[in-house]
Amino acid sequence: MKFRKIFSPVCSRLAIPVLTIAALTTALTGSLTAHEEQYSIDVPVSVNALMVTLIDHSAHYIWDFAALQREITDEEWRTIEYYAIQLAGSAPLIALGGAGDMDDAWAKSEAWTSYSRTMTNAAMLALDAAKNKDKFLLGSTGDVLVASCEGCHDAFKPGTPTEGITHQPDYDYLYHLFGR
Repeated sequence: MKFRKIFSPVCSRLAIPVLTIAALTTALTGSLTAHEEQYSIDVPVSVNALMVTLIDHSAHYIWDFAALQREITDEEWRTIEYYAIQLAGSAPLIALGGAGDMDDAWAKSEAWTSYSRTMTNAAMLALDAAKNKDKFLLGSTGDVLVASCEGCHDAFKPGTPTEGITHQPDYDYLYHLFGR
């Protein structure tokens, strides 16, 4: 009986703060969800479109300059730096998914995320190679990039091309530079 006399006033005093905290938590959770949705941006094009026009395009600068049988000029190192930055930014972008049929399913895969991280890391190594004018590192980076790209294609996209989008080297200055 004595316990009830003490417990009832304590419960009464705690009820209002507990209910207030519960209400605030609910309101804040809803507010955060609305905030996240407000700033959520869907990738409006397919991963394939990004791969062909952005990622493959950028990667070829790394591969092709690394394969040169001569010294790389200062201007060419700046070009490599530019495309390494572009590639480093593209890798996390494809991890978001896209407008293609399989894009969102791919983006939810742990393997897809791993390949994206490997591409990001390789791009950052290419950036280091460009900043240090290190052709050996650029070549090694290109090898890592090839392995990542081929592994990802084997796992997720063995049949190419898709969506009718193909790489067209005639639009790319670099291919004219190498006489292709």
